[in-house]
Amino acid sequence: MGEFVALIDVIPEDMDVDFEELISKLKAVIPDTCIIENFDIHPVAFGLEKARVRVRYPEEWGGTDKIEELFGQVEGIQGIEGIAFSKA
Repeated sequence: MGEFVALIDVIPEDMDVDFEELISKLKAVIPDTCIIENFDIHPVAFGLEKARVRVRYPEEWGGTDKIEELFGQVEGIQGIEGIAFSKA
């Protein structure tokens, strides 16, 4: 089987967030078959920022639902949204 690559927006609950720590927590909840390749920080509103995370995962997972479900296990996140996914 192949792999998919997805862009997932992760919005923290607080404005004062250490994004390196947040990404470490996200990496801790995904299995070894997934890789967080990189992330960028984007403004949301009123000083709040979000991480746009690029994740590579198994093709059999299909869309981004499984990744969003895993990321949802991390404390301190107010929103998770799959932006795009495609075959790697």
